[in-house]
Amino acid sequence: MNHSRKIFAILLFIAGTVVISSCVKQEFDDPNTWQRPVGTVITVAELRNMFQGEPVEFTQDYSVYATVTMDDKPGNIYRSAFIQDHTGAINLRLQAPGGIYEGDSVRIYLKNTVLGSYQRMLQLDNVNVDWNVIKIETQRNFQPQTVSIPDILFDNYQARLIRLDDVQFSLAEMGKTFADKENLLTENRILEDCSGNRIIVRTSGYAGFADKPIPEGRGSLVAVVATYGSEIQLYIRRLAEVQLTDDRCPIPGEDLNLMSLANLRQNFSEGVTTIPANTRIEGVVISDMENDNHPGQNLFLMDESGAGIALRFSGFHDFPMGSKIRVIVSNMPMNRFNGLLQIENIPIGNAYDMGPGVLPEPVQTTIGSINSLVELYESTLVTIPNVTISGSTFTGNLTMSDGTGEMLLYTYNWASFAGSPVPSGTVTLTGIVSVFNSPQFLLRNLNDIQSK
Repeated sequence: MNHSRKIFAILLFIAGTVVISSCVKQEFDDPNTWQRPVGTVITVAELRNMFQGEPVEFTQDYSVYATVTMDDKPGNIYRSAFIQDHTGAINLRLQAPGGIYEGDSVRIYLKNTVLGSYQRMLQLDNVNVDWNVIKIETQRNFQPQTVSIPDILFDNYQARLIRLDDVQFSLAEMGKTFADKENLLTENRILEDCSGNRIIVRTSGYAGFADKPIPEGRGSLVAVVATYGSEIQLYIRRLAEVQLTDDRCPIPGEDLNLMSLANLRQNFSEGVTTIPANTRIEGVVISDMENDNHPGQNLFLMDESGAGIALRFSGFHDFPMGSKIRVIVSNMPMNRFNGLLQIENIPIGNAYDMGPGVLPEPVQTTIGSINSLVELYESTLVTIPNVTISGSTFTGNLTMSDGTGEMLLYTYNWASFAGSPVPSGTVTLTGIVSVFNSPQFLLRNLNDIQSK
């Protein structure tokens, strides 16, 4: 009897277990699908058009389908990704790095994200990869669109994946790396085409290729277009997409007549205010754009004739001190601006970097000689010994004297050394002779001051 009861109890337990098991749900709902409705589907272009100058916070159900064209895994961007569809592209700002990768075909659920602009770069902010991103497929690579630098500079390609052909890095970038990997510093490099059009390639010090040398040749490059304020920039995804192995572009203007700066100045003194057609000039930049003691559109150039001249471009230039440049100046006007002879309104595309040059040796002279022969020394590099400087800090006009005379020493308020203390006692100064109604001396940097 007891034996029968035991058998019955065992059978009852087994039956109960079967019933309970049959009631347990074996396939759980995936929170990555059921919690996020599709809602209204819009294109990337329609998403971008929703921004009208003020942030847009999404509180309703909207979705965008797109492909990831760049992620932050290689280190060139951080907590960020770029997506693109057939209508446009946009930057995603992620709550945390990773989780979304190049080639992912995704649906972006827009609820709780914010559409905004940072330094003119349109972006979708507050993106939670686990909540706002639904992956549909992987390894669905987006093909870059082949464009030109002028196309990009027209500002119609923001956030898009593009390809440039027949481009090269500026000669001024040779010998450099893409960024400063040792100090983890982001740096800009200048990319140009064979017509002299230029654009910035920006690389993070955290990028895997940050310490790789800038290639010397010409070829193709794939990148994503970004914007920071007034600058349009390119972000490279990986070094394999930088294929610059062909010969460099020939420098334009070789067939034009080379005119020395001495002849140029002589022509002006004889009443010629327009440079002849088919003319180029070449020389070495003696001003220092890095330390910025001159307007960003200006530079001072000297050539082998020993003469110098001020050049004023139509926009900011990027020619460093010591670089040799060629400038096509056909039919360009010459004029004295507050007494300083300059070639005016030179298009940036008329100037070409020819690589490192040799800075001319500064001519030793006196303030008295400069004051009496300013035309001879104007826009050239000189050294003046036995100088004393009035004032306590480098700012605006100071008076410098050497026993033979006095002249103004001028520091722009945006110069890197503006506000630095003026050395006491007698010093030797090296710098550029400029003119602002009267002779004016411009230091290039603080290394131009040698104390006794």
